[in-house]
Amino acid sequence: MNQAPSLPANLSAHCQIDSCATVSAHLSEFPTLAREKYAHGSHSLPTRFLRHADEQTVIGVRSLLKAMASDTQKNIDISNDAVIAATCLAGQPAAARTMIGLRDKGPVGVTPHIVPQCSLHSVASAASVGFGMHGPNFGVGGGTHCVSEGLLLSVTLAPMLATTSPTARIWLICTGWDQQPSLGTNGEATNDPLCRGLTLLLRPTLAHSVDTMCPHIHVAPQQDFHAHSHHPIDTSLRQFCERIENGDSTTVAVSNSCAIKILPPIPSQDARRPNKTVAQKGAA
Repeated sequence: MNQAPSLPANLSAHCQIDSCATVSAHLSEFPTLAREKYAHGSHSLPTRFLRHADEQTVIGVRSLLKAMASDTQKNIDISNDAVIAATCLAGQPAAARTMIGLRDKGPVGVTPHIVPQCSLHSVASAASVGFGMHGPNFGVGGGTHCVSEGLLLSVTLAPMLATTSPTARIWLICTGWDQQPSLGTNGEATNDPLCRGLTLLLRPTLAHSVDTMCPHIHVAPQQDFHAHSHHPIDTSLRQFCERIENGDSTTVAVSNSCAIKILPPIPSQDARRPNKTVAQKGAA
């Protein structure tokens, strides 16, 4: 999003939040995380499904599974659900390692998995293919505006889904690094940054029937919101996750005239446990 879109001031769209989950892991943990069992209830991924995946795909899928576990609507068919994945600078470590391999070994040092696994749409594709979600599927963002772009697309898609596919929901997955990984000349990491994943499970709701007392997101003119909880278009995923984890009401700008307000549910105690504890429960 190099330039903010100009949106009509009377734009009104709502989504109830059925579930939210945040996870995080350091770069050094991903070789193990990519090979773990990913399953919840009747939903599971094939063994080693993520073994070639980018780190942000791994953390995004983990946050999605965690959101499934805390979903307030149990035993609902997800086959018509939509997936929106908003990533920030995904695929850069793998792309850098590929360039180093090409330099040192020639074409034999380049894996063909770099193409499907490190594109803007890799996270959304892994979620939809892995869990059989056949609704709309989008990869958005790519840069520092990823949170705003993911929220904007969600509330833009919501009115159409609420009308044409009333049972379908939207899985919004946001991923990003607190600090970009740094690689040495041999392709080995020289730091161990934290990667974050956030999933909001959104149920599109027509404006006249929304329950504003329940967790929800909606879009409206910026002047409707208070400045103390307002975040700019390029708000970081770290800041956004911290407010979600605290259950704080948050407003994120999406243009010069519009913003999106998020009233999240307060995460359960299980959702606030360290990532290793969650991993152990998922593998049990």
